[in-house]
Amino acid sequence: MLQDYQLLTDDQLENLEKQTLRMIVQAVQEYSKEARDIFQSTPISGKKKQLETELIVLAEDLVQYALEVAECYPINKRFAGFIDYKRVRWMPTPYGLIPQALLVDAKASTEHQRANLQQSQLPMDADFTVTRGTRKGIVVQLPALLPAHLPIKAHSGKDLLAVTTAAFIQFHYTSLASKSPPYRTLHTIYILLVPHRKLKPRYNPNATTSFFGEGKHSPSREEEPRIRVYFDRLIAMCPWRVQTLKYTAPGGYTEPLWCDAQAGVQGPVPVQLPFEFIGR
Repeated sequence: MLQDYQLLTDDQLENLEKQTLRMIVQAVQEYSKEARDIFQSTPISGKKKQLETELIVLAEDLVQYALEVAECYPINKRFAGFIDYKRVRWMPTPYGLIPQALLVDAKASTEHQRANLQQSQLPMDADFTVTRGTRKGIVVQLPALLPAHLPIKAHSGKDLLAVTTAAFIQFHYTSLASKSPPYRTLHTIYILLVPHRKLKPRYNPNATTSFFGEGKHSPSREEEPRIRVYFDRLIAMCPWRVQTLKYTAPGGYTEPLWCDAQAGVQGPVPVQLPFEFIGR
């Protein structure tokens, strides 16, 4: 039975990541009704910067609640890092049980076209060209700080390598000027899975072919470098890597649609496929 992810082909590693994302999407869909109720009705006080921080903490709680029932067979090993949800587990695949370090970070944003990542959350080295501002045209190479895998000592004494899989869940919302609930409107939950660094030649071979962009940070304040993932660019490369769960009915669940890819003349074409769920 294959247990070393390094022996997987690139297509097999893609399938492992795709199946992981399917499990996350199913779990979030099941919990989406209660998630909206909590997100919209939880009062938060404070100035704008504090408000953003508290909303992110709220998003972290919702991700924990959604994914706590979606676990595979756990491995008794901890992953240390700046990610909200961290689980080391056995991931079932057709190729074997693969050790996996599943990392899921929560975001809350009024933006719906991109996600902002810290360098400590980056799973692959990022190459991109700055497209605006005084640095326009500069090529940036930002090293990934997430490890490719987590070594785990097996009973035999050998190291098992738990492959790092990095997903991000972004709650897209609009604030309301209200002193009673709802305090904000939750529109969409975006769920994206950034490719493993082994897949860099396929997704980001150079600064020209890239779904990354420069994030907002201040070197003068010694802030950690940030980077942006642009949804449309990643979708153009691989439609299933960005999933969009939209709230279309008042007070209900998100619409259960899985985005997959069909072959097109100029590359993969997104196709929406409905799926069943039970609800929580």
